Formats: sequence, structure tokens, C-alpha cells
Amino acid sequence: MTVYYESTILRAGEEAQDMVDGGVVILYADPIPDALESVSVVHSPAAGPEREVRVGDVFRLGDAEIELTAVGERAHENLRTLGHIVVYLNPDEGTTLLPGAVHGKGTVSLPAAGAKLSLSGGSPT
Repeated sequence: MTVYYESTILRAGEEAQDMVDGGVVILYADPIPDALESVSVVHSPAAGPEREVRVGDVFRLGDAEIELTAVGERAHENLRTLGHIVVYLNPDEGTTLLPGAVHGKGTVSLPAAGAKLSLSGGSPT
């Protein structure tokens, strides 16, 4: 698998742990709107994504690996322009996929500052 997006965690909002415990990881690149700071994991991308986010890609957050099972129609655009993506972990069957979100299988812990995140997948085309 080829890594097509890499970033470094800067900080986590005071409510981000509750979100992760509930199966949702909200990622946002710095600078972040004040209204989203408390629930988000803030990161600093090395560069924009080299290709679109796809089903079957692997999202890595620290030591955790999440296989993406669904990708919303605006997820790539939000990641490219804002460094923003919402990852729903192990959603129930039939859960509505929001346009800017992705669904994935796996578990994560709240990452510490300095942890790496990445997206990887098959061919760049």
C-alpha cells in the first residue's frame, strides 16, 4: 500500500476523548474554527492528499489501523481543503453515511501530540 496522506497530531480538544470513546474521530488541520476545537483532534498535514480517499484504504492513527468501508461524497474535498475528516468507527449496519465522513472497522485511542496519522491505499489512479 502506498501512503498518500500524512500528518502529525498537534493536540486534542477537551471533549475529543468522549468522541473517540463514542466511536467518532473528528480530525481538523490547524488553524481550526473555535467552535470545533473542543471535539477535534488537530493535526498538521505534510501536504495535501495525493489522490482521493477510497473504500478499502487504511487510516492509521498512531498504532491503530482502520480499514475504510464507506467514503462520503465530500470526504476527499474536505480533507484536501480543510484537513477535515470525520471517521465513524464500526458503525451499525444501515448507519447513514454523512457527505464529509468515512466509516471504518477497527478501534483507536486518543492520540498524543506528535503521533502520526496517514492514509494509504492501492494505486494512485
